[in-house]
Amino acid sequence: MTAVDAAEQRVQELQALLAAVRAARARVPSLRRATGTVGAPGSWTGTAAHRLHHDELVPLTDQLTHGLDRAEQAVLDDLQQARRALTRAEDEQEAAERRSAS
Repeated sequence: MTAVDAAEQRVQELQALLAAVRAARARVPSLRRATGTVGAPGSWTGTAAHRLHHDELVPLTDQLTHGLDRAEQAVLDDLQQARRALTRAEDEQEAAERRSAS
């Protein structure tokens, strides 16, 4: 495997990982408003439900959302670095080919 092949493979792997992280972010439920889909119809009401929602559920989804945001940024940073490495590997391969053709 050449340096270019390895760099291309790394870029592809990171692109796949980025797509997976973004898909995970899209599946995180939004719990900004209390929902009627938890429990039996009409059971998700009152101060206890309100307290559970705001004190327990919203902070959990916020943590998950922030964690996924950080993960996405880390993958984006790695992907940018991998793309630069691919460009360098391609440039070095072209330079070596020019030298051997001379």
